[in-house]
Amino acid sequence: MATDQARVTQREFSYAPDATLMSTTDVHSHIDYANSAFVAVSGYSPEALMGQPHKMVRHPDMPKQAFADMWQTLKAGDSWTALVKNRRSNGDHYWVRANAAPVRRQGRVVGYLSVRTRAQPADVAAAEALYAGFRQGRMRGWRFCQGLVVRTGALAWLSAGQRLPVAWRLRLGLLG
Repeated sequence: MATDQARVTQREFSYAPDATLMSTTDVHSHIDYANSAFVAVSGYSPEALMGQPHKMVRHPDMPKQAFADMWQTLKAGDSWTALVKNRRSNGDHYWVRANAAPVRRQGRVVGYLSVRTRAQPADVAAAEALYAGFRQGRMRGWRFCQGLVVRTGALAWLSAGQRLPVAWRLRLGLLG
């Protein structure tokens, strides 16, 4: 798999706009379930996916900071949503809006659930530029926070509204 993992074509794979890719992993992020849409879009067989670390579909263009934020968010018990560029088995890529959440049984985390849908082209274009900035070290003063890209330092207050729960954003909008 090492040579397969290194292959990158930079060709985008198109898939059905209504496809929902779903997978679950154990607490160590090893895949224990993949629905047929995820299998088809990833290009891997179900046997090749089962028991493997979910990062096997991670595209090298994704900034490391995004996945560090994802794990920090998930380990805090929260869900995480962001645009993600994944790599297929043949090296092509596909973009998703990824939603990941801890799975709890009897009060303890036993794994993670990821539900992904096709990303919109405008969102992909914005994410490509933003993620390139992170990879190239040009995003000083910015960081990932629960899947969002927010300001840091003295300008952090400018991103405060992004991190408010939806209910509070609606309340503030109604008050205004």
